Amino acid sequence: MVYLDEQILRKVGITVQITLQISRSLQGEHREALYPLFEQVFGIPTSMLEDYYSRGFWNPDYCPYTLFKEKQAVANVSVIPMKWMMGGKIVIAAGIQSVMTLPSERGQGHMTRLMRHVLHDLKDNYSHVFLQTENPALYKKYGFVNVEEHIFISNAIKNNKVRECTLRKLDYQKEEDLKVIQSCFLKQYPNSYIFTPLSYQHSFYLNLYNPYLAEKLYYSDSLDLLLVYLVEDGILKLFDVIGKKRISLHDICEQIPELFTEVEIYFTPDQLTHSYPLQYKKKEGTLMVKGELPFDQGPVAYPFTASF
Repeated sequence: MVYLDEQILRKVGITVQITLQISRSLQGEHREALYPLFEQVFGIPTSMLEDYYSRGFWNPDYCPYTLFKEKQAVANVSVIPMKWMMGGKIVIAAGIQSVMTLPSERGQGHMTRLMRHVLHDLKDNYSHVFLQTENPALYKKYGFVNVEEHIFISNAIKNNKVRECTLRKLDYQKEEDLKVIQSCFLKQYPNSYIFTPLSYQHSFYLNLYNPYLAEKLYYSDSLDLLLVYLVEDGILKLFDVIGKKRISLHDICEQIPELFTEVEIYFTPDQLTHSYPLQYKKKEGTLMVKGELPFDQGPVAYPFTASF
């Protein structure tokens, strides 16, 4: 279908109506209308989104606020409920994602209209609203502030000899491996009581379409947990641990076959490292929050495997 330029239509007296559609229970027609936006704004192919949905990965609570011009989606802000462990308590927050406007529609106030509408709807039901962005200046005017993130460092555990590998590399495209991933998330034990997302499997599945993450995913049969890690220049970079019970950093490191003299942890790890001294350094983070965090913010980190 061909859509005429809005300014041309106005000159000949034809009004192009902008309508807002909200799908609290996402309908197929609305979801599919967003695919061209994802492709033009983020470069995500429609075929990938179709596969993501057909395999049951799409979050059923995904709620898009979309501006339509005629039948074309021109701008969108979506909301998902997010379960967090914060300050020792489980908190249900809101997450904002899929913030996108067609390049040809930018500069017309669409995003301001959508953000104000979304935040008005959320203010009475959620004490915290999170989003991730590479451009935090865009959201500070709405009351969002950066969450300062860190990398945690331990020199207490080393591996000085190559071990026999006991890990199994997983391929999420294989049904039997996907069942393993789902099983670990079903009874996931939090890596932190201070600050960590919970039940983020839908985001995890989406991130697996990135080969950088997919090739780093392993399963330990003996510990019954998922590991996302890389050993580089003698440093074990631990990106995520998804298990069903509390496990120590020592036991996790015993599973790693490669040589390393230092461990870097890219998520808040207090439940793994309670008996180990840690150093930390700041890292470039993308997480922002609207609402006061219910703890004195010390060093925390948001796992990129849970990016939304």
